[in-house]
Amino acid sequence: MAPLTTTEHTEAPNEDFRALFAMHPSPMWVYDPLSLRFLIVNEAAAALYGYRADEYPGMTVLDIRPEHERMRMVDAVNSRTDVEKAERWIHRKASGETFEVLTYGREVRFEGRSAILAVVQDRTEVNAIRRQISDTRSLLDSIVDNLPVGVFVKDMEADGLYILFNEACGDIVGMKAQDIAGRTDRALFAGGQTDAFREQDRLAFEADAAISFEETMLRPDGAQRILRTVKRALPAPEGHAPRYLLGISQDVTEERAVEAKLAHLAMHDSLTGLSNRAAFSRHISERTAEATAESPIALLYIDVDHFKHINDSKGHAAGDALLCQVSQRLMQLAEEGDLVARLGGDEFAVVLQLDEPERAGRFAERLLQALGRAFDLDGTREHVTCSIGIALAPDHAVDADVLMRHADLALYAAKESGRSTYRFYEAEMRLVAERRHVMTAELRAALDKRQFELHYQPIVQLDDDGIAGFEALIRWRHPKRGLVAPMEFIPLAEETGLIVPIGDWVIREACRAAAAWPAHLRIAVNLSVSQFRHASLLSTVVAALDETGLNANRLEIEITESVFLTDVDQSLPLLRTLKALGIRIAIDDFGTGYSSLSYLRSFPFDKIKLDRSFVSGIETDAGNLAIVRAVVGIGSGFNATTLAEGIETEEQLQKLRAEGFSEVQGYLLGRPMPQEEAEALIYGGVPKVASSHK
Repeated sequence: MAPLTTTEHTEAPNEDFRALFAMHPSPMWVYDPLSLRFLIVNEAAAALYGYRADEYPGMTVLDIRPEHERMRMVDAVNSRTDVEKAERWIHRKASGETFEVLTYGREVRFEGRSAILAVVQDRTEVNAIRRQISDTRSLLDSIVDNLPVGVFVKDMEADGLYILFNEACGDIVGMKAQDIAGRTDRALFAGGQTDAFREQDRLAFEADAAISFEETMLRPDGAQRILRTVKRALPAPEGHAPRYLLGISQDVTEERAVEAKLAHLAMHDSLTGLSNRAAFSRHISERTAEATAESPIALLYIDVDHFKHINDSKGHAAGDALLCQVSQRLMQLAEEGDLVARLGGDEFAVVLQLDEPERAGRFAERLLQALGRAFDLDGTREHVTCSIGIALAPDHAVDADVLMRHADLALYAAKESGRSTYRFYEAEMRLVAERRHVMTAELRAALDKRQFELHYQPIVQLDDDGIAGFEALIRWRHPKRGLVAPMEFIPLAEETGLIVPIGDWVIREACRAAAAWPAHLRIAVNLSVSQFRHASLLSTVVAALDETGLNANRLEIEITESVFLTDVDQSLPLLRTLKALGIRIAIDDFGTGYSSLSYLRSFPFDKIKLDRSFVSGIETDAGNLAIVRAVVGIGSGFNATTLAEGIETEEQLQKLRAEGFSEVQGYLLGRPMPQEEAEALIYGGVPKVASSHK
């Protein structure tokens, strides 16, 4: 701070001095170095300290200082240490408030005597600014130190010396932050890592914006971590080249691990660990595009045969265990470069690289053998088979979607061939599929166009050879193909779900026809498993009886043993409800389906229908005859009517009569016939069996 006067021990003109002194914006005063009394105080000083003008003549310079500063002031005056240099002091205002000042003393002549001029600078604002700067710096340091990401700054003119390295950055690289500041990469990291960092620094200095890097580094503790670092050269003052490099690092090891896990889950089946449908679709598209005559591939579609039976009878846990074991056996057969995927449910796919043309067939045969070994399902041994469809690229298709459709057609053909086999795609399969598609469309329209009709096959009771009733059998009168037998369209109806509306029509039409017949005649209607599972079955039956007025005990519903492979908790209550209405329940095709006869104890059937396969050959086959006798015994034990179907010879009829069967049915007794012929038989004719024994 400049002094008020420039000539030591000279006395300025009194008027000029006073004018300059009074107008000066800096607080100042003149005091006597002997008495320490104020001689003159300017307005800026009076305003700063808050004393009245009439108080200063009675005050000394010690009065504006706190007690602990007064002796220091006396010593300074005596030794003149506060003269000709700036000195920091603590002063006190009239209010008692203390504050820091910077004073500059100068010896002058005032009114003919030696005096000291003191000029004062209030340091309050300066100190506040400094404290603010210090607090800001501390805050910034605290923020940087506590950021969850690593922050560092390098001085590139000092060989990349780290001048800032926060704690998070130290944790990331596995070192203490204080051990890194003041050192370079070469002193801290291995050579290869240092070279990588230096190359990143160079790229960051050459770029106009921040650059991001991601790499795997080995920490001193041996841990491998994945770092993502953003680096940028800090802008330099105009005219200067950048010197400092700012880096922000983040340890993304766990994040990448989670991403990898999610990516794995997105492309893998959660139950078996195999590739899922999404991964398979991507893979088959790539492999089909790459397939050539020299490097072909094979696509195998695989379905576990009758998997639903396992799921329904053993429970979903057993079903899941089976799928996992099937997956393991598939993986054991696969080789490097092959893909094994689970597409959903019991559907699997395998993509094979064909080093030789025969490999696809060999793989299918080995798979059938592998699945032929028993599976251990929680202590229970179960056997399953599979159906396999195979399509080759580029032989069968050069497009992935087409290849998949062809493999699916081959799988369908394998199932149609009796399952537990494999089929290669053939062009004829596509034609069959097209015909099936056309038939499905025609089948959907058949109901609306009233193309269905019922034929009725007589059921004869052997105690008096009279007609006990008829079995209603559906026929499709196709406008071009003529009368279509059930075996040609019922499987398709079941596959497409059309069996439910078709079956509803059969129930209503059969009840309508039977309602006009004599009261002792019953009508038998077959129900498929698909119908039995449908929630509307009960309401359909009740509505048919109500609409036609048919007595419930004249309606006989025939179900197959496969119904008991569905949800028994649903099946039995429905059967009991139907029986409670008075409807008779018959078990059809007895002996051909479900291996356990425990369902006979679960529900009191009214009739047991022996399948025609056991009737054929009873004249000469002792085994079939033994089964016939066993069924008679079962019927007697459960108080159920026994019926044998498929009677084609007189000898068969006589054997069954001799064994005690209650009812018979077959071509010998009457073929399925239109309603008009059935009613002619009811009202005028007699069945063949009756005419031959009267």
